[in-house]
Amino acid sequence: MQTWAITGGIACGKSTVSKLFAECGAMLASADEDARAVLAEGEPTRAAVWEAFGTIDRAELAAKIFGDAEARKRLNAIMHPAIRQRMRTVIDTAQADSTVGLLLYEVPLLFEGGLEAWFQGVVAVAASPQTQLTRLKARGLSEAAAQQRLAAQLDPEEKVRRADFVVRTDITLAETKLSVQAIYQAILQSVKTPI
Repeated sequence: MQTWAITGGIACGKSTVSKLFAECGAMLASADEDARAVLAEGEPTRAAVWEAFGTIDRAELAAKIFGDAEARKRLNAIMHPAIRQRMRTVIDTAQADSTVGLLLYEVPLLFEGGLEAWFQGVVAVAASPQTQLTRLKARGLSEAAAQQRLAAQLDPEEKVRRADFVVRTDITLAETKLSVQAIYQAILQSVKTPI
């Protein structure tokens, strides 16, 4: 099975595009889900985050880290090893499977974390900065909070430049879906079945 990453800036539409790939037949995994799992009751990471920040609430953590680069680095240093361990297990299991297919792993901070070599390819999801801002504000963020989140990530155009395929989401959903279907077929057609 091929293992590919899907990445993109915040509010670019990664979750929507992932679901469209799933409709095509791809299996999905998510680093965000892994992050939630390592903060579950009884996990050592949960205790370490609580000790460092006094909370494990995602919204409270976001408020503390997006305006403070040092706090963000501290949180990442606590959480990323456990998240990477979970990811490595999922990827190794998928790559050992000789079935023709695709595991698509949603990894928002793929390039920032230097994880692109873990995958056979990368799909970037992109939208205009104005679309991202509009979507973040629709989620209830203030303009300032939205701008903080946008500034905290690698420029989405850099992600586009480094990807194998790009899916735009500032077009109609029907056009995005056609793009996903074409990319899915292109990925599967490059599969080399083991002898």
